[in-house]
Amino acid sequence: MILDIFATKTGMTQAWTKTGKRLAVTRCKILDMPVIGKQDIEVLNKNSQTRETFTCSILEVGFGKKKLKNMSKPLRTRMEKSGFSFGVKNIRGVRTSDDKMKPSADDEINIGDNINIDQVLEVGDVVKVQGISKGRGFAGGMKRWNFHGGPKTHGQSDRARAVGSIGSGTTPGRVWLGKKMPGHYGSEAKSVLNLVILHIDKENNEVWISGPVPGSMMSDVRISKVGKKKNIEIDYKASNIEIKEIALEKDKVTA
Repeated sequence: MILDIFATKTGMTQAWTKTGKRLAVTRCKILDMPVIGKQDIEVLNKNSQTRETFTCSILEVGFGKKKLKNMSKPLRTRMEKSGFSFGVKNIRGVRTSDDKMKPSADDEINIGDNINIDQVLEVGDVVKVQGISKGRGFAGGMKRWNFHGGPKTHGQSDRARAVGSIGSGTTPGRVWLGKKMPGHYGSEAKSVLNLVILHIDKENNEVWISGPVPGSMMSDVRISKVGKKKNIEIDYKASNIEIKEIALEKDKVTA
């Protein structure tokens, strides 16, 4: 069982449940994930008191289209040996089972295959989404750390948004390491936990995730399964979602 998949954040919308609750939704387009390599590593079983280990498989996958001639020669050779005639922008490793449980043997996925959305995600899966947050450049203390600022009166003409005092002169006689001050804000790896897969559009290769995810539009994110399920019934008509599979099943029953 594959636990990770890569996607592109395409935008946000909204959906309604059958109880009338409005949900913020992030739409992500699943990227093609060709399997380039496969590695077996020894993982410590955390549930065992005797420090037992088991073998866990890590799949090396690529995502993001790129011309094969524009890749470096070592990576281009690997792609050609795996049987692909196109290149990829990034190569990452994905897990095939949770570290807490013993992995099940999965012989269906081999080098040269493409991982589909059906092999990873289902509606109701609780996931963790990781991405690079929006870069905001050099920011002050109020924007970066939510400082309340100084007083706006009593002669504070240009100190309203300043950080104020940053330490004592006598003790310790210096500024403590890690002091919250103005500086570069954003462009960091951030994770959002306990989001739910609300809808999977197989035709457009798109998933709807409850809540916001880090990153700007058209940025790449990693979607990781947590191993839990949460049942959220979506009102497809109110959410303007067309389900062709349900319509086909109704036609078969009436026929």
